[in-house]
Amino acid sequence: MISAIGFVPQGKADPRPKRYELSTGEMNMLKAVETNESSNPDALPPSPFADTPASNALPTVDISSLPADLRMDEYDEEPVTVNVVGADSEVIGTSLGDDGIPQEEIDEEEMDDDDDDDSASNSSDSDMSDDDFEPLQHDDREYEPTDTAALTAMGLGHNATYPQEPHYFEDVDEEGEDEGDESDEEDTNLKPTDVLCLSATTDVADDFSTLEVYVYEPPTGNLYVHHDIALPAFPLCMAWGDVNPSGGAGNYVAIGTFKEGIEIWNLDVLDPLEPITTLGGEDMSSAEAAAADAMLKAYNEKKESSKKKKGKKAPPPPPPSTAPAPLHPGSHADAVMALDWNKIHRQVLVSGSADSTVKLWDITKPNTPASTFTHHTGKVSSVSFHPTEGTIFASGGFDKFACVVDGRMANDASKVRRAKIGSDCEELAWDPFKPERLIAAGENGKIMAWDVRNMSKKLWEVDGGSYGVSSIAFNPKVPGMLATASIDKTVGVWDTHTASGTPHCVIKKDSTVGKLYTCNFYPSHDLLLGFGGTGGQLGLWEMASEDCVVKTFENRLGGDTLAKVAETAELDRKAEVDFEKIMAEENTAAKNARDAAKGGSKKKKSKNKGKKKVARKK
Repeated sequence: MISAIGFVPQGKADPRPKRYELSTGEMNMLKAVETNESSNPDALPPSPFADTPASNALPTVDISSLPADLRMDEYDEEPVTVNVVGADSEVIGTSLGDDGIPQEEIDEEEMDDDDDDDSASNSSDSDMSDDDFEPLQHDDREYEPTDTAALTAMGLGHNATYPQEPHYFEDVDEEGEDEGDESDEEDTNLKPTDVLCLSATTDVADDFSTLEVYVYEPPTGNLYVHHDIALPAFPLCMAWGDVNPSGGAGNYVAIGTFKEGIEIWNLDVLDPLEPITTLGGEDMSSAEAAAADAMLKAYNEKKESSKKKKGKKAPPPPPPSTAPAPLHPGSHADAVMALDWNKIHRQVLVSGSADSTVKLWDITKPNTPASTFTHHTGKVSSVSFHPTEGTIFASGGFDKFACVVDGRMANDASKVRRAKIGSDCEELAWDPFKPERLIAAGENGKIMAWDVRNMSKKLWEVDGGSYGVSSIAFNPKVPGMLATASIDKTVGVWDTHTASGTPHCVIKKDSTVGKLYTCNFYPSHDLLLGFGGTGGQLGLWEMASEDCVVKTFENRLGGDTLAKVAETAELDRKAEVDFEKIMAEENTAAKNARDAAKGGSKKKKSKNKGKKKVARKK
């Protein structure tokens, strides 16, 4: 089943994605090594956990005092002790034999034979300069953070500077190319024309959820999974963004699940082990420390009881606590049902939860949310930032209300504008070409619009489907084009910018992928729509081949799109087989053949008659 769909805008993904990414612990270790080497090159690197608070530090235990079944010393061979670099040792720089003893004497003949082979490598190593170790060029994607009065009013954007995350690369050869398999690179590298589509998929039978990154190739029509990311729980929503916690630009996606935290994943890494950060959720550091304390306490109690009662078996330690881990301060207390990434202030994220709250987050300060809003009395099922005003967002919930909120008004319910939907809100969408309009889809299948300057009266209301409309999405490149996904397995395209002011359905089509839960337009293409649902298969619809769509929005399509539509139509016309023309040609050829046959038989008969007359005269 597919519960959410998103797209990566063209040019935002790394054309050469990395296979792995360093974890937070590995980055901390490298930072510690770099800091130590710069201050004291001869000293050993300090532990990256040296500054860990005492409350979070794991307790230590004397290994020799542990029972035999907990000690990893059951080996037949005795270990070989070798001093580490920096200590007084004669072993450094020598090779060890199979028995662990340094081999100081090497046969002179072997040395002579190896001199020729090693001379090149030794000379190359010794002749290397600092230029040979230059890393690959940094990503050219940039993000200039904003720190305006609007962000300050929302409690966001207080960082004066955004330090860039250190960029670590895999080993490269002298020509700057990866030493990995070139064939693997060809399979994973991206072309400028590739379309990246994100699909939050769940295998209900196996209870396994993944984020699948698809690649669609428009020239050939190929669609395949480029890579996937395992998710910890059932995904409910997603939002794409291009800012990371250190303030750098990139290619990221926020995922909301049945858990309380919001995970941010790097889409430019093929096999990520963990998200780059998590907004809210469970505080696992305190839980791990508590578990370690409990284990140590149980071990000490067991040891003391064994001393007091010699010969008697000590009771087993109590089982670990199954109580849930505490949540980070300010975290959602229930599932995250809705997400949206701000396109104006690109480090800001808004989330709606089943705990009836809406929260604003600063991705560069992931520890606590900047603001929490409690204007809903039911689960919040949809949130959406205004397309041009970065401080305004809309939210809809199961309390049957659509609300418009100014993020600068800190949880002031009197400043919230409300409109009655009449049923549970499925999704909200702003009209990008008429930004004063807010559109909502209800569980009852009704689609309605308001002018947010006066939400007491609806602009229009239409019936999107008797079985309910589960998702709506505006085309960001074509004015007035609205897509709907319905439970009746159909996907529709509507024109909301009509002369009468009332939308009309341009086309509805069976999706063939089951009941639909989500739909979204590709932001870098005029006529590409993605959708998904219970079938678990991603559906893509290129509407350039739909004559009714092209004719309805012809005056609103871009010149490049119209040229491609005309080219496609010409190719289709040439490739199309005209069966009537073929039948007419075949009929004409058959008639000519019959006429030719009849003409030949007449001439033969006339010749035979002449022969008979000549014979009679004779």
